[in-house]
Amino acid sequence: MFARTAAPPSILSRSSAPHLGHSLASRRHRSVYTTGAACPSCGTPIPRALAPLCPSCSSLLPPPPPSTTYFSLFGLEPTFGVDLKALKRSFLQLQQKVHPDMFSGKGEVEEWAKAWSGKVNDAYKALVNERERGEYLLSLHDVVIGEADPVTDPELLMTIMETREALEEAQTEDEVARIRQQNKDARTEAVSRLTSAFATSPPDLELVRNLVIELRYLDNIDQVCREWAPGKGVPNLQH
Repeated sequence: MFARTAAPPSILSRSSAPHLGHSLASRRHRSVYTTGAACPSCGTPIPRALAPLCPSCSSLLPPPPPSTTYFSLFGLEPTFGVDLKALKRSFLQLQQKVHPDMFSGKGEVEEWAKAWSGKVNDAYKALVNERERGEYLLSLHDVVIGEADPVTDPELLMTIMETREALEEAQTEDEVARIRQQNKDARTEAVSRLTSAFATSPPDLELVRNLVIELRYLDNIDQVCREWAPGKGVPNLQH
């Protein structure tokens, strides 16, 4: 039912790095995260290693530069094969240090905490999910997938059409459960192929892009299966 995705030609577009959007904090953290910079609270020189708290006085430091990657935020290598346990452990440790409630009413420092916490949350959300992690890694290679980018692989298009037809014809939850399991199996295979594609040096970005698009469709199919009900129409399956 589910087919392998070919690598059709496509347009690769440029992306921009994420920004934190707080001008005052931006001016301050440019000076903090440079060699020889000092903690705004105690004046202790700040090591270049990224950390939310001053190693001397434990004061919250300004948020990381916009160029900071999600991987470096958690001390991880920028690879697709992420240790999810280590990721969650780093996430919880960081959030414990920068949660805005701990800095409520402290003016600029509270704004720093909100920026830190937002960045940490966004990073964890992106890296814990295989599809979003793949999209983020593509963005580090200046490749983005637009909502209007066409899918030209005929096998993938046929799979989408057959799946939608099967969901429209389904009469029971058991039938939908079987469709959902087939979809989960296809997703597992796609993630395996995505892991292999990223493992090549350099990574095959065109293949990666097409596999991420496939994962978008598979995730959409899973959501439709979860929301299925007798007599309820089946929406178009999009990426």
